[in-house]
Amino acid sequence: MNKKGHVALAVASGTLVVFALPSLSSISNIMPAVLLIAGAAVGGLVPDLDHKTGTISQLIQFSAARRKLLKTLSLFSLLVGVFLIACGKWFDGPVDRSIEWLISSAPLWIGTGIICGLAAKLRVLILSGVGILLLLAYGIYDWHWVAAVAGCSFLIVPIVKHRGIIHTPEFAALLTYGLYLFATQLPDMLQGLIHGFIVGWWAHLLGDCFGREGIQSLIIPKVKIALKLFVNGGSTERWITRFCWSASFFLWIVLFISRSNIFTQVSLFQ
Repeated sequence: MNKKGHVALAVASGTLVVFALPSLSSISNIMPAVLLIAGAAVGGLVPDLDHKTGTISQLIQFSAARRKLLKTLSLFSLLVGVFLIACGKWFDGPVDRSIEWLISSAPLWIGTGIICGLAAKLRVLILSGVGILLLLAYGIYDWHWVAAVAGCSFLIVPIVKHRGIIHTPEFAALLTYGLYLFATQLPDMLQGLIHGFIVGWWAHLLGDCFGREGIQSLIIPKVKIALKLFVNGGSTERWITRFCWSASFFLWIVLFISRSNIFTQVSLFQ
């Protein structure tokens, strides 16, 4: 599935959870339900962090054309810097001031090359940085162990293939267990957000099961679920996306009407 399909399926799944659990929604306080669905929408996208062109990955890196330009500038600057250093070694005697100034600019060229090279790898730097911070928080400040799992995940995301370990049901089960335990320590509002994130993550895996590539087991790689019902981004997926949004909208109307009737009846009895 593409991003539109994943978000639609995640929102529909979150709406089903809200519809099935009346305690999550009421006319007087609808924020828990809203946060759960918002968390589901985010959770429906996050598993594709292991895809270099995924929606979230595109937000934390430059475009492909700019990355190519940055790599070219990096190589050019580094070569110029090395060349100027070599020229400085070659000129033993006194030289013209302009040439001397140019040779002295070698560190600037090398620094520019390093900066451009790092900018071209901005996604890797951000993901690795987040992973290191989470691991430090777990080790130094005794955060919940799910922080260590998340930290390791951020570190390996840039080097694993798309639909690898991040897309396995075993990893999803571990993450679900950790986040669920962590959520019990938080206020109700944040619990809804995390529960929605879990729902969205599983909805993402479910959506991938419909496609040609599917998902596979981490423990038994030969076990794979690929229903091959549609081509990614094809007309069938677009119809599924429309159905999910329509179903979500319909369920919200039913939910709102039912809650309004209950609220009215309670007011009449008071």
